[in-house]
Amino acid sequence: MFTALYRKMRPKSFKDIVGQKPIVTTLTNQLRDSHVSHAYLFCGTRGTGKTTTAKVFARAVNCTYSSETGEPCNECDICLDILNERNFNVIEIDAASNNGVDNIRDLREEVKYPPTTGIFKVYIIDEAHMLTTAAFNALLKTLEEPPEHVIFILATTDPQKIPPTILSRCQRYDFKRISRLDMVNSLSGYMAAEGVNIDSEAIEYISSVSDGAMRDALSILDQCISLHSGELISLDKVQALLGAVDYSVLFSFSEALYNRNLALCLSIINNISKEGRDISRFVTDITYHFRNLIISNYSDANNDILDFSKELVEKYRAYAAKMDTNTIIKFIYGLSELQNQMRYSSGERLMLEVFAVKTCNENIVATETIAKPITIEKPVMPQAKSPEPIAANSDLKQVGEDWTGFCNSFSGLLKSLLALTTVKCDNAVNVICKDDSSLSYIKDNKNIIAAEIKKYFNLSEEPMLAFRIADNADDNFTKKLQSEIDMEISFD
Repeated sequence: MFTALYRKMRPKSFKDIVGQKPIVTTLTNQLRDSHVSHAYLFCGTRGTGKTTTAKVFARAVNCTYSSETGEPCNECDICLDILNERNFNVIEIDAASNNGVDNIRDLREEVKYPPTTGIFKVYIIDEAHMLTTAAFNALLKTLEEPPEHVIFILATTDPQKIPPTILSRCQRYDFKRISRLDMVNSLSGYMAAEGVNIDSEAIEYISSVSDGAMRDALSILDQCISLHSGELISLDKVQALLGAVDYSVLFSFSEALYNRNLALCLSIINNISKEGRDISRFVTDITYHFRNLIISNYSDANNDILDFSKELVEKYRAYAAKMDTNTIIKFIYGLSELQNQMRYSSGERLMLEVFAVKTCNENIVATETIAKPITIEKPVMPQAKSPEPIAANSDLKQVGEDWTGFCNSFSGLLKSLLALTTVKCDNAVNVICKDDSSLSYIKDNKNIIAAEIKKYFNLSEEPMLAFRIADNADDNFTKKLQSEIDMEISFD
């Protein structure tokens, strides 16, 4: 019968618990010295060993031979019964589904009876923060003065929701996220024991994306083993399974975004989509990538602020040296907002493309202004009863006749987008754009365009500008975006 790796590899002794040495040392000392408390609170994020430690403790405290080492022998009848779930003196309660006051009242009645074998009855209450207020109140008195043969272990991922009256009656232990190095060493050992052929780079990557949770790492490995049974599990296979991209893609995209290289940004997004990668995961990854770039300025390859290999930390530092921190922070804020918007939209690729266009265009305006200074006269406020003058119709006629030449007088992205427009002139210059993206960008620069029209055509006044999208927009980019929108809607 198949057994999941996280269950198969679950430590059976304190010495096998990964990354929680201070807690393990304290508990084994208590067991060895017979200074066991009646109530414990194990706190920490998922997959860090809270329930595993509780089970090892439950065996050790009842083990026939644990008094000298503090470790369960896992060979005596009591240990074997607990391991095989045949011992009724170790009771696991899922507070997420048994969180009512009636459940706790039943528990209060049960604790009165001594264990049938061993010394202690151990109650392990998982997700203890899910208990209702009434249930906590019912538990309080029993937790404060339990029978001598009872030990409570409360495990929670959210200790802030545990009432202070409960906290004050427990010994609290905070389980930290498992470090990358500890996880890499453990996963390598597990895979060697299982005879799995896997690249060290793949293990490094799994350790990084698991965010310190051993259970998550083992679950990913389970999927990889099932998908690539008998094959070498490489880094690219793991990333394909998770819908993630390589660090090189993150570095390329961040550099392209920073340099406002819109074409490269869109190309990278296109490649990510064609390869079937998860766009929302990419947005999360690139957000943390920018975070790592900032942190690398205040870190070195020998500390654990960035929990990566020395080579990767050095690469982050090299890239960060070429970037402005305030700009990176701006990117992080923009990407965080994009993540929130993606929760309510199915057009994730389109939203990322729009973000790239918007972000790249913000500084292109500034760059063009610096490269080609344009003096915009401060508008004179009209007299109370005098209407604002506009250029005469005859003057505006020449704008329509030489619109192409005028567009070519610009540079950069603004020149490219204006080249795709047409105009109709009456009492105003009506700029007809191909799509929403170009319209938005051109409209944002209307003051610059109006000033340039006045100068280029030698008009007496800046003309009024109006903007709209062409009725028969048929350029390739618009068709491409529209087809993607239609495809995404069809899958909803």
